[in-house]
Amino acid sequence: MKRLVLVGAGHAHAQVLLTLSRRRPADLELTLVSPDALAPYSGMIPGWMAGHYGWDECCIDFERLCRHAGARFLRNVGSAVDTSRQCLHLAGGGHVDYDVLSFDIGSTAMPPAGDGARVLAMRPLTRLREHWDRLRADVCVLAPGSSYRVLMVGGGAAGVESLLATRRQLARWAPAIRIECVLATNGQALLPALAGRAGRLAQAHLRQNGIDIVRGFDARSADGTGVLGQDGRHLCADVVLWATGAGPHAWPVAGNLAADAAGFIRVDAMLRSVSHPNVFAAGDCAGLPEPVPKAGVYAVRMGPVLAHNLDAALHGRPLEPYRPQRRNLVLLGTGGRHAIGAWGPFAWQGASTWRWKERIDRRFLARYNSGPRPA
Repeated sequence: MKRLVLVGAGHAHAQVLLTLSRRRPADLELTLVSPDALAPYSGMIPGWMAGHYGWDECCIDFERLCRHAGARFLRNVGSAVDTSRQCLHLAGGGHVDYDVLSFDIGSTAMPPAGDGARVLAMRPLTRLREHWDRLRADVCVLAPGSSYRVLMVGGGAAGVESLLATRRQLARWAPAIRIECVLATNGQALLPALAGRAGRLAQAHLRQNGIDIVRGFDARSADGTGVLGQDGRHLCADVVLWATGAGPHAWPVAGNLAADAAGFIRVDAMLRSVSHPNVFAAGDCAGLPEPVPKAGVYAVRMGPVLAHNLDAALHGRPLEPYRPQRRNLVLLGTGGRHAIGAWGPFAWQGASTWRWKERIDRRFLARYNSGPRPA
C-alpha cells in the first residue's frame, strides 16, 4: 500500500479528496490531518461575519469528504516533519508515516508585538469563530450609550470587506452602542491590487458607514489602548482587527524542508518541494517560483493540478505544472446584500452582484458537501 498524507483542510485538498472519491487507486492508504472537521470557505466568511450565514453554511465538511474518499480523518495538527524517516509528527503525540506528503494549511496573520492588546487576526480562519464569539460577548455587556472603537489594520480586500461586515454585525448585536470604526492602511490607495474604480467604490461605502480612513500608517506595536505606528501616530481602539497580509506557519520548515525568503514551503511549478520530491504544498502555504496572491481563488485552481500530481508521484507518472490565471474575478461584500465586482481594469457594484457572488459561493460549497458523483 502507498501512503498519502494530506496535512490541512484547505481548498486544494478538498479537490484532492473529491477526485479520489471518484476514482481512488486500490493500493492507496489515505489520511487527512486537520484539527477541525469543518473548514471555512474564505469566500463566504465575510458574509458570516455580517450575519448573512450560519457557520456551518460556510464550511466544507472534510470528515464527510474523507468518508466518501475512503480516507482516515485524523483530528490533530502537525508539529514537525522528519523527512529522513518520512513521518509527520503530531502535536497530540505520535506520528503518521507517509510515502507522499502534501500541505494545504493556509497562512496566518502576524500582528504587531505588544502587551495587553485586544487583537483579532483575520487569519487563520479556523480561529475566527472563537474570536468572534468573544467580540460579541464584549459588546453585548456594554451599557447603552457607551462607545466601542474598532480599528482595522489593512486596506486590502480582506480588510475592507471584513470591516464593513463587522460594522454591520456590531450594530445588530448592540444597537444602543455607538460603534466607531477606523481603517488604517500603510499605502495611499484602498484595494491596491484591483482596478482603481474598485477602490473608489469601496471608499464610498466606508464613508457611508461612517468609517474613517487613515493612510500611510505602518503599524509598529500594540498596547491595551490601540496601535502605535512607525511614524509615532497612535490609533486608539477597543479591538484591533488585523488583515495586513499572510504569514507562514513556521513548523513545516523548521527541519530541512526548503523555504522561500518569506518562510513558506518552497515548491516548483508542479507544487513539489524543491528539496524533497515526495512533499507537495498548495494554497497560501506554498512558495511558488512566481508568487501569486494569497487568496482562496488561487488555491482552488491549484486543486486539480495537485490531485493529478499526487497520484502521479505515487505511481511514477509525469507531473503537470500549475499555471496561474492571469486575472480573476473578485467579488467583495459591502456589509449588506450588496457587492463590488472587479475584473482586470473593470469594476462595478450592486445587489445583483451580491446575488451572483452568493450563487457562486453556494455552488462551490455544494460541490464538496453534496456527495461524490461518478467520474
